[in-house]
Amino acid sequence: MNDYLATPHLDGSLDVSDIPRKRLGLRYTAPDGSPRPFDLYYPPEGAGPFPLVVNISGGGWYYGRPSSIHLGRAVHSAVARGYAFASLACTSSRERKFPYQIHEARNALRHLRRNAEVLALDPGFFALWSSSSGAHLSLLTALTRGDPYFDREPDCGTSDRVSALVAVYPCCRLDATAEDFRAIGLEPVNYRSGPRCAESIFLGQLVEESPELCRLAAPITHVRPDMPPAMILHGTADTVIPYTYTVELIRRCREIAGEDRVEGCIIPGAGHSDPRFKSEETCGRILDFLDRARRGA
Repeated sequence: MNDYLATPHLDGSLDVSDIPRKRLGLRYTAPDGSPRPFDLYYPPEGAGPFPLVVNISGGGWYYGRPSSIHLGRAVHSAVARGYAFASLACTSSRERKFPYQIHEARNALRHLRRNAEVLALDPGFFALWSSSSGAHLSLLTALTRGDPYFDREPDCGTSDRVSALVAVYPCCRLDATAEDFRAIGLEPVNYRSGPRCAESIFLGQLVEESPELCRLAAPITHVRPDMPPAMILHGTADTVIPYTYTVELIRRCREIAGEDRVEGCIIPGAGHSDPRFKSEETCGRILDFLDRARRGA
């Protein structure tokens, strides 16, 4: 089993040299007052305002950078479809613990909406599209609006609302055990307990000793009737995050928010960070979903 912290983590920068209109190294303010970077990409034509896709980088809450290679074709596909695309990375769990990153993501959304005019963004349509731990942060950000535990500035005057949500192989529960993987014929590649477990590092407590904190950090705990339209994707061969919890989340969302509120996509044989999730075909399907959300379909 991999020692999460000792395992080499390849997270290079995406090649965006062929995207002519972009603003790299922009900053928003984190809850502690420090500047946090994000990159912003625009469609090749038009003056805007553009509907916006916001990506929160994955990497086990520990690694991650804006415009990571793990985005695949997402940026290119989005700008070609007419969307602006903002890519950000929340503070590593080695520096800050849950729920700090949720406050941070909320700050980023409010910064983008507060500056929508100067950034040529349409404040009426912000969508989140993230993978892995970034998808976990996106789910919690979207599902906990107004919750004082997750929102330090509910009355700040700038909305953090998102109009649509795409979560790709998200972490839906932080207390998944090795037995949960073995029940579906898989062996986990990372520690599922102890101080070297990614979830324990993120929470700042051992997952096996923190059932209430795990419950609070699980998106399934916060599903609500007024959640934004969502598309949730996972693969059945994922040895990092068990897909069964994503199936459970999809079912829960449909029960509470309605059958037509969530589109589920479970890909047989797909692993974590599988190329199929980053392909032109899958990105096109995701953008079709976002187009429908914009039309209110």
